[in-house]
Amino acid sequence: MALHSKLNLGLALAGLAIASPSFAKTQPLSAAPPPKIFSDVIQCRAIADAAQRLACFDQNVGALAAAQQNRDLFVADKDAMREARRGLFGFSLPKMRIFADDDMEKAVDQIETTITAAVPGQRGYIFTLKDGARWAQTDGAYMDRPKAGSPIKIKRAALGSFFGTIGSQPGFRIERLGN
Repeated sequence: MALHSKLNLGLALAGLAIASPSFAKTQPLSAAPPPKIFSDVIQCRAIADAAQRLACFDQNVGALAAAQQNRDLFVADKDAMREARRGLFGFSLPKMRIFADDDMEKAVDQIETTITAAVPGQRGYIFTLKDGARWAQTDGAYMDRPKAGSPIKIKRAALGSFFGTIGSQPGFRIERLGN
């Protein structure tokens, strides 16, 4: 087999390994390098000459600021990322590199918030929560009409479903509709 063919075969096998679910489970998502525009700023520290180092920082920080202003780069701290994960609670999403930090790897298992509106739906009530998220009751279980301002707790249940409780009323099945 020619070297070129062996190389192509090796690359194809490596691509399959990376794409396979078992590989995805064993490789930490946070192992991915930072964006080049960020690395360029960090590399300026290695320049010994002060004037050249300052010129490097000026150029690359300017590019970094422009990328953020143009919405090509987003900067968020851990608190903002946790809030984003909380806002996505109830949606089935693939693992994303933006949530790969070790202490953020744990999924959000429940939320506690406030109802801002509740209207009758096909199988119960449709709830709008304080953050704008919409959830629908799915089991048709009877409950007193929830009022705006009522606290609600929604937690993960079996097989990807969710279970809600409002105050001391019996619990009910619920699903995320979106915002």
